[in-house]
Amino acid sequence: MKIKKSAVLLFLFLSLCWGTKFIFPDVLIVTNKETRLTSLKKKDIRDIFTGKKKRWENNGKITLAVLKNSAVHKQFLKQFVSKTPSQFRNYWREKVFTGEGKSPRSFKTEKRLIDFVANTKGAIGYISFPQDKRVKIIRITE
Repeated sequence: MKIKKSAVLLFLFLSLCWGTKFIFPDVLIVTNKETRLTSLKKKDIRDIFTGKKKRWENNGKITLAVLKNSAVHKQFLKQFVSKTPSQFRNYWREKVFTGEGKSPRSFKTEKRLIDFVANTKGAIGYISFPQDKRVKIIRITE
């Protein structure tokens, strides 16, 4: 009985220490390799993904890529955009309805998002871990 109790406590402790990585994965910002930038501020990321910033420094068009209904999507929105998935969706519906913007391209899997970003000049998105050398990982600064 004592061993069982210890095993349960150890499991709970390990879940708290390491399990949060699975519940709240790290979010990496990725761009098309042709994008010149190497870092972005959190504010820039928010401005890009809310459509306030539509062009890169070289005047190239920014194309947004987002994930559909995933832990990474929720974490990205919380960490960088300060919106829930439904708030983000409604925000973009309003921008499209008023003619102020074009909805981000959304993907069911990170692989499809990576394929899109890798093959679309000016594209930016996010993933949970580096999976493909065809996209550039952007350093995030304060």
